[in-house]
Amino acid sequence: MALNLFGRLMPVEETFTALFCEQAMHILEAAKELRTMIVDDADIPAHVVSIRDIETRADVAARKVFIAANRTFNAPIDREDILQLAHELDDAVDLIEDTAKGIARYEVHGLPSQMHDMANAIVASAERLRKVMPYLDSVTRDHKEIFALCQEIGDIEGRADDSFDQGLTHLRSQLRAGEIDTIAYLDRKELYELVENVVDKCDDIANAVQSITAKHV
Repeated sequence: MALNLFGRLMPVEETFTALFCEQAMHILEAAKELRTMIVDDADIPAHVVSIRDIETRADVAARKVFIAANRTFNAPIDREDILQLAHELDDAVDLIEDTAKGIARYEVHGLPSQMHDMANAIVASAERLRKVMPYLDSVTRDHKEIFALCQEIGDIEGRADDSFDQGLTHLRSQLRAGEIDTIAYLDRKELYELVENVVDKCDDIANAVQSITAKHV
């Protein structure tokens, strides 16, 4: 009887996969809102509000992971890996919100094609993060699928870096030609860096997933 009671009091095993999937979905939702802000260049305040709402829900999802990780003794993934991945996923939405607020703060309109490409890269990366998270329940069996999706994210990040470099080169040429002033240059340069941070964070998440997977292959 005592042993049965002790068993009932022990924390249940958590897979955490559903919570990671929830976090990844919030990244994708926020990424699509940001892309619409950048590409369509309309209703900027409304999109900022939408992203802020997504960020609030993403924080709730992250807290679920932190609470579950602290009460669980027998999780299929190392506790340190659980917490790191949850932090990385949460950071991605925070960075998207920072970017959206930067666009609104500087009142920048007519963002160039290079920025559009980077916004598309964020959405493409987020879509693959959403696809890869369910595989965390079966890392040993589905490790090839995980590595393939993470590699795609790395390739997307590489192409986004090219767009970043091209965008800054064009921005400098505009400054030298007198098409924009120094303040406009600095504002737009910061926006490029903010968008690049989001792309890099998606790649960081993919690297974290790869690291977790490598421990179970």
